[in-house]
Amino acid sequence: MDWDLCKTFVAVADTGSFTAAARRLHTSHPTVSRNIAALEAQLGTRLVARAADGLALTADGRTLREHAEAMAAAALRAETAVAAKGHKARGIVKLSIGATLASHWLMPRLPAFLRAHDHIQLEIITHPFPASVRRREADVVLRPVDSGEENLVGRKIGRLGTGFYASRDYAAGRSLPERRGEWKGHSVIGFADQASNAQLARWSDVVTRQARVVMRCSSQGDMLAVRAGIGISALSCFVAEAYSDLVRVAPQKLASVADLWLLAHPDLVELPAVRAVVDFVAECARADRARLRG
Repeated sequence: MDWDLCKTFVAVADTGSFTAAARRLHTSHPTVSRNIAALEAQLGTRLVARAADGLALTADGRTLREHAEAMAAAALRAETAVAAKGHKARGIVKLSIGATLASHWLMPRLPAFLRAHDHIQLEIITHPFPASVRRREADVVLRPVDSGEENLVGRKIGRLGTGFYASRDYAAGRSLPERRGEWKGHSVIGFADQASNAQLARWSDVVTRQARVVMRCSSQGDMLAVRAGIGISALSCFVAEAYSDLVRVAPQKLASVADLWLLAHPDLVELPAVRAVVDFVAECARADRARLRG
């Protein structure tokens, strides 16, 4: 059986869509469709069928999925056993990390790591976030939840603090709110994508409910529009405090809303290259613990 065709089948089974599987595999919809047709021809049976909400596995498809996932696990164990015999950290390591943490925190620290590990090619995966280790979308994940259902190993390495910030221009001549009843008359930037920032969005909306929402944004990068003097916004402290033109508003209104969990697949974590990346990220978080908490 062609292993490449099996990988395509697993992607379709996981996503329920040729289009979504193509995105995961970095290929095209027609290629995925052809691969599934070729695999069905090889096996002489239908594996997927159209359903109201996408694609569904047939009975034979469900059976094949179990075996294909076992094959993937065996391939991973073989890769680990061979690679672990090498003493030098080498190879490609995929790190899944949120876009804000990647650009504002980790990226500036990478040059020294890459110089010290010139045999490692690091891939930073910010979308989709968090990427799945089980589906080999990533080798290491840094995310605000623990291992969940993916049977990963790792630990909590820090906590993210969030506060309210305004530009110095906005603050000039204004009495900034210190207590809940002092937000009336102020402008705030809220969260547009409340699904991905649910806890933070609720906290921000409750605290600032007497203020006027002038704009909503879906990312921390966009919310830095606060620097233009538009209003007050909740920002990760490590992001906001990098800008001297921003000031903390209501300093007692600080929320530690996200733990940082650094996780990897138990069959990968002892690979020299993966271990080097895990140790590097953990050390960065240890050194920046106060900065990340705010």
